[in-house]
Amino acid sequence: MIKYIMLDGKQFEYEFEWKRVKNINLRIRGDGTVYVSAPYRLSMKSVDKFIDDHKDFIIRSLSKVEKRNEKTNYTSRTDGSPVRVYGRVKTLRIVQGVHDSVTETDDEVIVSAVNPDDEERIIKVYNKWRSKDLETRIYALCNEVCPVFNRMGAPTPSMIRFKTLKSKWGSCDTAKKILTFNYNLFETPEECVRYVVVHEFAHLIVPNHSDRFYRVVSKVLPDWQKARRTLNEY
Repeated sequence: MIKYIMLDGKQFEYEFEWKRVKNINLRIRGDGTVYVSAPYRLSMKSVDKFIDDHKDFIIRSLSKVEKRNEKTNYTSRTDGSPVRVYGRVKTLRIVQGVHDSVTETDDEVIVSAVNPDDEERIIKVYNKWRSKDLETRIYALCNEVCPVFNRMGAPTPSMIRFKTLKSKWGSCDTAKKILTFNYNLFETPEECVRYVVVHEFAHLIVPNHSDRFYRVVSKVLPDWQKARRTLNEY
């Protein structure tokens, strides 16, 4: 859930989750979002106090993230700007073409456009390619891991869908058996994409984040902790 707290007269937004953990956990993600989890036994008042006690760390960390993101803007879609493609930084090239298309090389993403000066159109062409590429990769991963989870007792998902999510890389509706994945996974390394797919499939067996849940994840992806640490940088 999304919650808010005032720190030094400024309102901060953070994602909060009750979990089966021993202590309150606070994390500043690479995109500048704040995540907090706490054991069920604690009150919300105790959580708020914990956040307030760590306000200097939060403000300092968010400032570092903001400065880092200012130095490198991966959201620009102009010729020569850097873009992330599954963790790799490539150069965006915009060229004249007979029709709109996108091609990828080892170092570049080349957008061919009928009108290369139409910035809005360039963004649409790029985002369409980005979305389709991620969907194709995740569908392939789902087809790969689904039989493995089926053998472990998991049902086959009723639907795989995609959204641009603000604070989650994916989600699992265990009642409807719907898996949802964040389009922003396109910018993360492939091992992170695989981890998120395995993570959400594991929720079809264990709906929470208990020790049993992570044992299920480990059976399919033994090095999931490394992938999660990398993912936390994005």
